[in-house]
Amino acid sequence: MKDAAILAPVLAQALLTFAVLILLGPARARSMRETRTRLDDPSLANGTSPWSDQATRISNNFKNQFELPVLFYAVTAFALILHQADATMIQLAWAFVAARVGHAGFHITQNVIRARGIFFMIGLAILIAMWVRLGWRVLAAGV
Repeated sequence: MKDAAILAPVLAQALLTFAVLILLGPARARSMRETRTRLDDPSLANGTSPWSDQATRISNNFKNQFELPVLFYAVTAFALILHQADATMIQLAWAFVAARVGHAGFHITQNVIRARGIFFMIGLAILIAMWVRLGWRVLAAGV
C-alpha cells in the first residue's frame, strides 16, 4: 500500500518524542543530585521542584511534543484513511518532522528563542499546508 509510506515520518516523530523523554530521566536525576533533592521530597510530588535549566528545557520540549504534533498525527491519519497520502503529503510530513527536530535541538541545547521560533513557525506553516491540502482534496473529491 503506497499510502502507508506516510507512516515513516509519523514513526520518526514518535521516535523524536521518545528520544526527548529518554533524555529527561538523566537530566532530572542530575538535577536532583546537584540540588540534593530526595525522592520523598514533597516538591517532586507537587510539581514545584526547582529543576535545573537543562532539565526544565527538556521537560518543556517533551510537553511541546504533544502540541503541534498532535495535529500532525491527526492529519496524517486522516490522509491515510482517506487515501490522500500522496507524494506531496509525504514530503510535507517529512518536512514537518525535520522542523520539529530543529525545534527540539535548539530547545534542548542552547534554547535560542529566535532560532527555536523559526523552526516552530516553519513546522506550523507546513502543518497548516497539510491540513489545507487534505481539506481541499477531500472537498474537491466530494468525499
